[in-house]
Amino acid sequence: MTGLGTRLSRTIGRAGVVVAAVTAAVLLVAPLAAATPEGDADAAITQAWDAGGGPTGPLGAKDGGVYPIGAGFGQNFAGGKVFFTPDTGAHAMSGAILDEYQSLGGPADGDLGFPTIDEGDGKAPGSRNTTFSAADRPVIFWTPDTGARVVRGAVNAAWDKLGGSAGVLGVPTDDEAYSGDEVSQTFTGGQITWNRKTNAFTTTPPELADQLAGLEIPGDVTTAIAAARRAAGGPLGPLGAPDGGQYAIGSDGAGQNYAGGKIFYSPATGANVLTGQVLAKYDSVGGPEGDLGFPTGNEADGGLAPMSKVAGFAAADEPVIFWTPDFGAVIVRGAMNAAWAKLGGATGQLGAPTADQTESGDVVTQKFSGGAISWNKVTNEFTTEPASLQSQLKGLQVPGATSPEAPAATAAGSEGSQWLRPSWWWLLGIVPVLVLIGVVTAAVVLNRRRRDRAPLEDDVGYDDDYDYDDDPRDEHSGPIPVGETEQRRSGWATPGDEHGDRAATAPDGDRPDGFVADLSADQDSIDTAPTPVVTAAHDEPETPWFSDLDDPDPVTTAEPVTTADPVAAAEPVAADPDDGDRRAEPEFDSGPPSGRHAAIHLDEPVVAEPSLRLASGEGRDAPNGYPIKADTKTGLYWTPDSGGYDDAQPEIWFASEEFALTNGFAKG
Repeated sequence: MTGLGTRLSRTIGRAGVVVAAVTAAVLLVAPLAAATPEGDADAAITQAWDAGGGPTGPLGAKDGGVYPIGAGFGQNFAGGKVFFTPDTGAHAMSGAILDEYQSLGGPADGDLGFPTIDEGDGKAPGSRNTTFSAADRPVIFWTPDTGARVVRGAVNAAWDKLGGSAGVLGVPTDDEAYSGDEVSQTFTGGQITWNRKTNAFTTTPPELADQLAGLEIPGDVTTAIAAARRAAGGPLGPLGAPDGGQYAIGSDGAGQNYAGGKIFYSPATGANVLTGQVLAKYDSVGGPEGDLGFPTGNEADGGLAPMSKVAGFAAADEPVIFWTPDFGAVIVRGAMNAAWAKLGGATGQLGAPTADQTESGDVVTQKFSGGAISWNKVTNEFTTEPASLQSQLKGLQVPGATSPEAPAATAAGSEGSQWLRPSWWWLLGIVPVLVLIGVVTAAVVLNRRRRDRAPLEDDVGYDDDYDYDDDPRDEHSGPIPVGETEQRRSGWATPGDEHGDRAATAPDGDRPDGFVADLSADQDSIDTAPTPVVTAAHDEPETPWFSDLDDPDPVTTAEPVTTADPVAAAEPVAADPDDGDRRAEPEFDSGPPSGRHAAIHLDEPVVAEPSLRLASGEGRDAPNGYPIKADTKTGLYWTPDSGGYDDAQPEIWFASEEFALTNGFAKG
C-alpha cells in the first residue's frame, strides 16, 4: 500500500505541474493574440473617444464596431467618425467637414489621405478646420458663410505664407479651379493662381506675388497624378475610376491607369492625361518609352469644329498627336510641325493632318486636309502645296534637326574621322586605282626610255638643252605591236578593252584595234620581221632593245638587212604587205650627234629573232627560246615557275617575261 500511495502521489503532483504550465501559457499568449492591427485601432479610437467625453461628448454613442477602410480603420459614432492609421493616429471629424471629406472619396477613394488632427477651431472667428496626410498638405476649412473648402498644394503653401485665414486673403470661398496648366482659388480678400509649368504665382492684389518668389511647393508623384486627375474632372470626368495601382516607368517616371485613360508623370513634364484615340496612337508607337517621350501637357482641345484633340510630347523634335473624327490620330513632328504651326496649324489654310509623315530619300512630306508640306533634310528647304505658302517658311528653324557640317580636319585614324563618313567612302576605293595607274604609267615611261635611247646611258650622256617634248619620234615612242600598222598608230589596249578606249574594229573589220598582234597572220611573217639594232656614234655594238635583259647570253642574230633610211631602220615595224597607205615618218634635222636623240646610223645592222611566236601546234610544250606562255583571252602570261604553267594553253609564246609585260600582259 505504501508503494501504491507513493506512485499515486507522484502522478498527482506531475499532473498539477502540467496544469499550472498550461494555465501560465494561456495567460501569456492571450495578450499577444489581442495585439492585432484591428485591436490596436480599436484601442486607439476608444481612447480618443473617451478623451472627447465618451457617450456624453460631441461624438455621442458608438454606432457599430471598428472596420478597415483604405490603409487604416474607422469607427462610426452618433455625432461623427473617428479614423485611424498607425502613422496618423486616431482623429475625430463631424459636421460639414466630414461631409466634404466623404464627398471627395474619404480615406478609401479620395486623395486627401487620413486626418492628422482632430477637427478644431481655425484662426478666423467661427471657423473650423482639419488637416490631412497627403503629401501636398491639404486642409478642409469651414466657416458658416463660405462652407467647407479644400485648400492644398501650391495654393495652400502660398495662403499660409500670406498669413492664412488671419491674413490679408481671409478664408477660401470656392474650391480650386483648373485652366490649362494653371490652378486658382479665390478667398474673401483676393485670389491666388499658380502655373505648374513655370512655377510662378500671380495674385490679387498683385503685390502679394512678390512675397511668394522661391516658395517651396509640397507634393510628390502621387499628389501630382491626383492633381492631374482632378484637372480632368476627377472621378466623374473622362478618366473614371482607377484601374490598378500606380506603376514605375523608367528610372524616375510613373503611370496610373484609369477606366477611361492614363496619366503619365516625369519630373521634367509633370503629370498629364491622355484618353481615347490620342492615347491609343501614343501606345501604338511605344508610349512614354517610345521616341515621342512623355506627354508635356494634358490632352487639350485642338481648336477645330466640331471636335478635335491635341497633345504635345517631350522629344527634341517637339511632336504632337492631333486627332479629328475624320482623319483619326496623326503624329506631326519636327519640320512638319514647325511649318504647320507657322502656317496657322489646324485653323490655318492647311487644316488638319490626314496621315503621318513619309520619307523619300532626303525629303520628308506630310499631307493635310488643305495641302501638303515637304522638307529637304540636306538643304533645309521647304516646298508646299499650295506653292504660295512656301515663302512664309523661308529660314524656319526646325526643332531637333542638326545643320550639315563641313568635314573637319582630324588626325588620321582618330575616332569620328571625316574620312569614315559615308559620303567619303568612294575615296577608299579610288586610292588603289590611283596607285595602279601610277605603277602602269611608270612602267610605260621606263619602256619608252629604254627603246628610245639606242646608245645606253652608260655610254652616251643626256643633252640637258634638248627639248624632249618636241622630239618628232615621241609620237611613236614605246614598243610597236606586231601586225597591222594602224594598230601601232591607234595605241595599246588590254584584252577586252575594259575602259572602252579603242575602236571597236581594226581596219580589216574583224579584229579589235590596238592588240599585240594579228593572230590571223602566219607565223612566217612574224618570224621574218626585221628588227635592226642601232649603234652609238663611236660604233660600239649595243644590246638590242627587245633582248631579254635577264638573259646573260647574247641574242642570236639572223642575216643582216641593210636599208638606206637610218631612221626607218631604227624603228622596228612588222612587215605588212597590205599597209600601203602608211604615213611617212618625220625626219630629224641634221646636226652634230648629241644626247639621247643624237643622229644614228647602222654600221653593223643585224636582225634578231622575233620576241614572240604564235602557238601553232606546239601544244603546251615551249618552243626553243620562247619559254613564256600567254593567253589573249585572259590577258595573262605564265613563266615556267608560275603556278598553273603546265595547264595553261598558250596562244602566244614570248622570248622573255619583259616582252610579255611590254605587250600588255599581266603575270598569271
